[in-house]
Amino acid sequence: MSIDAALRGLREDLNEIAAVEACAACECLLGVAAQALADVRRIPGDEARDAEGDLRRILAAGREAAQPCHECDPCLPVEPYRRFAAARSELGTGMIGGGAAGATAAAPPSDTPPACRGCGCDGCT
Repeated sequence: MSIDAALRGLREDLNEIAAVEACAACECLLGVAAQALADVRRIPGDEARDAEGDLRRILAAGREAAQPCHECDPCLPVEPYRRFAAARSELGTGMIGGGAAGATAAAPPSDTPPACRGCGCDGCT
């Protein structure tokens, strides 16, 4: 999977989750979006900038009325982030674009997003 495909998947999934009224301001979604934003900001390219914009919108909208975790099982935002993190890891060297000229180093993916505390899903810490 290319990093652009992983970014598109992350954007589509998190935007769909953010459209669910109960999820839009859930601390789980906001935590995953914040971690994804930190990761995406290190990735060059137009798709990364588009993802960054979507993540910022999700965070801004959710922060207006942030809610505690609803203890959903499964926790919806965790799996899209895991898929994205796995795609980044598959690139091997940690360099976006396989170490191509102009690429920037990516932070190692986190196995567990820092959000989602206590809902009981596999992503909780």
